[in-house]
Amino acid sequence: MRYAGTPLTITALLLLLLGCAERASAQTSLRFYGNGTGDIDRVKIRIDDPSNAQPGPPADVGATDFTIELWLRGRLADNSAGAISCGSNINWINGNIVLDRDRYNQGRKYGLSLGAGRLAFGVTDLSQSSRTLCSSASVLDDRWHHVALQRRRADGQMWLYVDGKLEAQSAGPPGDISYPDDGTPGNYCGGPCTGSDPFLVIGAEKHDAGSAYPSFSGFVDELRISTMLRYSGASYVVPSAPFVSDANTAALYHFDEGQGDVIGDSSGAAGGPSDGVRRFGGTPAGPLWSSETPFSAPAADGAIDGPAPSRDGGARDAATDAVTDAAR
Repeated sequence: MRYAGTPLTITALLLLLLGCAERASAQTSLRFYGNGTGDIDRVKIRIDDPSNAQPGPPADVGATDFTIELWLRGRLADNSAGAISCGSNINWINGNIVLDRDRYNQGRKYGLSLGAGRLAFGVTDLSQSSRTLCSSASVLDDRWHHVALQRRRADGQMWLYVDGKLEAQSAGPPGDISYPDDGTPGNYCGGPCTGSDPFLVIGAEKHDAGSAYPSFSGFVDELRISTMLRYSGASYVVPSAPFVSDANTAALYHFDEGQGDVIGDSSGAAGGPSDGVRRFGGTPAGPLWSSETPFSAPAADGAIDGPAPSRDGGARDAATDAVTDAAR
């Protein structure tokens, strides 16, 4: 029986290896579930080391002009934050948070969230002067949307684009809003906020501060951080393919790993890479690796879901499970 079973076992293992290689080269995204607790269901990108005063990695933008753009997809039913009153305030923190580069009770910070389906982009300077911009278009319609946030350092001018259309523009607080190289996290997190402050967090409110500051539930793909203003005017042509890096790209995340917890920065920026870490967990557990991307055909049933969670905390599809079972 042992000899007769060997060819099947070898075949199954070869199929498994081929399947893993194919998935590793395929386009994937991350599906978050908005757990908002326990430092899980998020991606964390370190932008500073509080133990020294050395400059952070290139993803720590805000000392110059910047553009931050990404693709997102979600449903209103999964993101319950109410409408956000925008203006000279920090109200973006009350939405379902997509990007969080906050500093707890300190200045020089920014973020992106969703309230009643509409985007809110907020900035705060060192003196705690703030501005929040809101889109007029709802993006929580189970479709992919290209979102671009821009800020000019000199005068604080801010722009919020959705699908190539300028949704909001206003003067905000000027000056440097990068994370201070000598910044000291405050004692607001059951101790110093060293596990949350010096990070750019994707898909969650970074401090797990409670239900008043909910996290995003949905898909994120193709995040590019640039040290320039990439878009101007009332509209632009929406990218139809994954982003490419250039001399002004500080960090670039394709989320095409398809497995594991390392989120690679492919920008090639000097001083990098600004790699991130997937913090998997929660109920439902996330973020899951998904084959749903802005450039792939949508699922036949239109479902907003990712692959089933694996036994080891990653993600796998049914075909991989079948081959793995055959190899046992």
